[in-house]
Amino acid sequence: MIPRLLVANDLPGLGKVALAESLPIMAACQIETVILPTVLLSSHTGGFKNIHIDDYTAGMAGFLSQWQELDLVFDGLVTGYLKNKEQITLLIDFAEKKELSLFVDPIMGDYGHFYQGFDQTYAQNILRLCQKADVITPNLTEAAFLTDTAYIGDCYDPVQIENLLRRLADLGPKIVVLTGVSFEKDKIGLALYQKQTDEIIYVMAKRYPQLFYGTGDIITAILASNYFHGIALERSARLALKFLDGTIQTTLALNRDLKYGLCYEPHLLELIKQHQLLLEEIR
Repeated sequence: MIPRLLVANDLPGLGKVALAESLPIMAACQIETVILPTVLLSSHTGGFKNIHIDDYTAGMAGFLSQWQELDLVFDGLVTGYLKNKEQITLLIDFAEKKELSLFVDPIMGDYGHFYQGFDQTYAQNILRLCQKADVITPNLTEAAFLTDTAYIGDCYDPVQIENLLRRLADLGPKIVVLTGVSFEKDKIGLALYQKQTDEIIYVMAKRYPQLFYGTGDIITAILASNYFHGIALERSARLALKFLDGTIQTTLALNRDLKYGLCYEPHLLELIKQHQLLLEEIR
């Protein structure tokens, strides 16, 4: 049976990030998506100017109102960029009424700072969503904001990461995926923590010096898809990083402006094949 997931995130017209990127990847992972835009943008905000932005909070309320009345079954809710407290409250209320499992990417900052438009008040609101989630996927900055601890910066050891993972799990989620973890200058990846077993696993890949847009969206799309299929977390993480590395190599080979996003399209067929193999392992 194909899982049906409600996916709430921003939708850019130009630039392959957020919903523009995650939807085809989730389809390749055999997920039926129901789309809930949180913000509409003419382009994503990295490297572009004169961006047209529409806050879609009122539209979200209308979408959810109709869906609440329908005999519509969701297997889960996946969240990305949420603009304000009202959007968070809408999703919490809908998830509670529909009894949905939550997979939350608490997007709000990086490199020790909040993104523009976010602050500690927002962090307290997104914390409400994380407390109800099955899985959360913060980066190191977002982890600091959620746990109200100091940002550990670029120099840290496994003990600090493991303490942070457990503090995040104490907030409520069963699984924590900490992104952007790096102990060596040429490698970066994920720290995986499952509360039930108290097991911590690191999955690493090659680190590139360039700044890419949409890497986190790819990881979230694959991890969320596989979570709701029941695929093991470590297998899912390895698939996500392998797919991401391939898209980065292809993107760099094109020698084009990186603000337009990662060239993932040539790799979708291989993702379909590899995902099918993982499904066959659990059947």
